[in-house]
Amino acid sequence: MSQKYIVHEEPAVRTASQRIAMADLAPFGFPGLHEQVWLGGCEDGLFVMQCVPFRIYGLNLFDVVRLDEDGMLVEVVEKGGHRTLRALLEAGLEPQVFEEVAGGIASRARSGGFAVEWSGDRHAAIDVPAGGDSASLVAFMDAHEEAGTLFWEWSESQPFQGP
Repeated sequence: MSQKYIVHEEPAVRTASQRIAMADLAPFGFPGLHEQVWLGGCEDGLFVMQCVPFRIYGLNLFDVVRLDEDGMLVEVVEKGGHRTLRALLEAGLEPQVFEEVAGGIASRARSGGFAVEWSGDRHAAIDVPAGGDSASLVAFMDAHEEAGTLFWEWSESQPFQGP
C-alpha cells in the first residue's frame, strides 16, 4: 500500500524556525495515510503544534508533542488549552449551498477570532482558544448537520494514539 499525505499549506502559525513532522493516521482509521504537521521548537526535544490538525484526534494547536527518531509524532506531552472543531462539507452540494456553508464557517470563525485551516475545499479545521466562545459556530454546524450539508466533530472525541 502506498503512503498518502495530508498537508497544511497555510499553517495557523508561521515562524522562522518551524519544522515539519508526520503523524500516522492508521490509529484513527486511515491506514496508509499520514498528516504532515508544522511544529515550533520547545525544549528538551519537545515541540509545539503550530497548525490545526485535520484528522488527528486528541491534538490541538499549541499542544506540546514528542517525536520519535524518525520524525513521527508519538505523544502529546502537554495540552495547550485549545480545542479543534472540524467540519466536512458533503460532496456534490449545489454551488450556492456550498458557498453558504463554507462562507458561514469562515465568517463565524473569523468573528470569533478563531484560526481556520482548509484541507481542500470541503474540510475545515478551526482552532478554538481557551475561553473562546464557539456557541455561534456550533449552532451553525448543528443546523447544517441536521440539514445534511456537513458533518462536524471536536477533535477530542477520541484520544490521541501514537503509532
